[in-house]
Amino acid sequence: MRKFFCTLLFACWLLPCWMGIVHAANELVFGVYPYLSSSQIVEQFSPLGDHLAQALGRPVSLRSAPDFERFIERTRAEEYDIVFTAPHMGRLAEKRNGYQPLAQTGYAIVVVVLARKDGPIKKLTDLKGHTLATGAKLSMSYQMVDRELEKHGLTIGRDVRFVNTASFSNVLEALVRNEADAGATGTLLWDKTSPDKHQVLHAVWRSQPVPGFLVLAHPRIGAAAIERLKQALLGFGKTPAGKTYFEKTQQLDFRPIDAATLKRIDPYTAVFDNP
Repeated sequence: MRKFFCTLLFACWLLPCWMGIVHAANELVFGVYPYLSSSQIVEQFSPLGDHLAQALGRPVSLRSAPDFERFIERTRAEEYDIVFTAPHMGRLAEKRNGYQPLAQTGYAIVVVVLARKDGPIKKLTDLKGHTLATGAKLSMSYQMVDRELEKHGLTIGRDVRFVNTASFSNVLEALVRNEADAGATGTLLWDKTSPDKHQVLHAVWRSQPVPGFLVLAHPRIGAAAIERLKQALLGFGKTPAGKTYFEKTQQLDFRPIDAATLKRIDPYTAVFDNP
């Protein structure tokens, strides 16, 4: 486990160099989309990567990307054998590259818009003329907030100035440091953030839930390996490492994913036609 963790940490330090890396024989590359910092991805996902490596009897190397755009491009280039990703990115990978859906998280994504308690933002429509920080324009959070603002005649980019924080783990810091008037992120990060941030910030809007994170595999790894991955994911929560993982990530569990759930995600993939 320690050796595996160190390998993952080293891989995350080398984010800009990954495209030139030649992978070890029999190694599977597990791509995690960059909604967290590199160190947070290593800390949270190393137990899952270790579990999958044991289930497959093959080494698994954890990877990510510096930003959403490059993660999407690396998925398009089929650099990842396994991906943990946002639902609309996973649906795109399935339809465009043939990645096979393995599981979804029990946690359904809920987006929250936050603002400083001592600031002018008390409700979502107060964002007019102010700045909004979020992870990326291609994210579900951006789309869900933008759709809600449109109901009130507002548009990000025209009525609300967009601040790109590169990852959602930076949104709260941007608000605390007064680098943005409001910020949009998932409740996973907001609900477990430190008490001092809850003293400074408050929620002004919460979205309805949409399907949670997806795990998919490239068909090149073979049908037998894909089936083992499915079973490993569904059984992960019964292991000591899995229980700790779900307590830390608040993803609840991994569960089967069906065609109806995937179809619900389709409207959010339109952003990739005009990123």
